[in-house]
Amino acid sequence: VRSLWIRGLGAPMANPNEHAEGMMGEHAEKEYADFEARVKRTIYIDHLSPVVTRQVIRAALSQCAHVVSVEFVENYTIPYDIPAAALVELDDESQARSAVDLMRDFPFIIGGMPRPVRASLARPEMFPDRPSPPGSKMEFLWLKQGDPEYDGMSKLKSLAKRQEAENMALIKGCRCHGVVLSAVLWVA
Repeated sequence: VRSLWIRGLGAPMANPNEHAEGMMGEHAEKEYADFEARVKRTIYIDHLSPVVTRQVIRAALSQCAHVVSVEFVENYTIPYDIPAAALVELDDESQARSAVDLMRDFPFIIGGMPRPVRASLARPEMFPDRPSPPGSKMEFLWLKQGDPEYDGMSKLKSLAKRQEAENMALIKGCRCHGVVLSAVLWVA
């Protein structure tokens, strides 16, 4: 006869693997808490010039904050490597808020382009390396015609194809006229 004991009270565990699973859960919780703290001190900057580098961003933001790291956001909707946005991690959350306020209140130009960049506080979904929240579980399934979710997925698929065609037309049109496109086109 096995009985379930509450681990927090120091009672023995019926399942020897339960301790290892608990340790992994604690590690996942700590990893996600560290990630959430990183998100709070990170800003998202877009409308960057294609010639902007990490050093240029560091120098521009050194006026109001200490830059910890700079990651350019890849635009997967186009086949060109045009850095138009970046996630910039600062020392703390207050510096992030101050930098966003500064860029919102004054024209903040990075890289000498005549138009100012835009900034906002980062959100977790902006990070390609974000960990899964503790306790979450992903499930994948194949949809067949006639399934309840099939129509919605079909509409999303056609929308993505249309937006890809529009993006390519914009890029080709801008390149033909000697203009370099530096805006991120996001799938809505």
